[in-house]
Amino acid sequence: MLLEELRRQVFAYARQMAADGLAHGSQGNISALDAASGLVAITPSAADYATMTAEDIVVVDRDGAVVEGRWKPTIETPLHTLFYRRRPDVGAVIHCHAPYASGFAAALRPIPLVLAEAAACLGQPVPVAPFMPSGTPQFAELMLATIGSGLAAVMGQHGIVACGADLRRAYASTVAVEDSARAYIFGCQLGAAPAALPPEVCAELHGWWLNSYRRVAL
Repeated sequence: MLLEELRRQVFAYARQMAADGLAHGSQGNISALDAASGLVAITPSAADYATMTAEDIVVVDRDGAVVEGRWKPTIETPLHTLFYRRRPDVGAVIHCHAPYASGFAAALRPIPLVLAEAAACLGQPVPVAPFMPSGTPQFAELMLATIGSGLAAVMGQHGIVACGADLRRAYASTVAVEDSARAYIFGCQLGAAPAALPPEVCAELHGWWLNSYRRVAL
């Protein structure tokens, strides 16, 4: 994929994240890896999504050095680039402050999978990391260790991080986390904590999602 097209895609998902209420102002950050060049398109630091343009997206290498762009990349660049160096299955990373998931972050609690759709997308519950100031290599290592081989994790008292093979799947993971967090909180408000789906059911649903859930022409 041409880097300019990848920058446009990162920009489009950043705007979508804001439109969907998963981030406000300049909260959160998004990146995607160009497998051919090994370069990463990533949102700039402190850029408001309402005024950002595709030309504002920065290009860095896998170590975070700026290759192209007029702005400093997001403070969370060490987190994004560590995923690309250590997780060969990851082609996109999203960090956001989705409101319901952020409730779990504030409470330092993992997010159970209580919806079949979320379980199909994520495959396993969303673990939580203890609080640590973000934007450092140490924080990046903490989050990579917390997420393990999964697709999402809660940043204690901060937000969430999600990943996927590409931007579409990373964004689907982000939405699935927020959907499950919202459903759990709403269920508790009805007077009963929703039951988490069993691990084997989550794994089965995820396998189906990976192998079968795609648009098919008639």
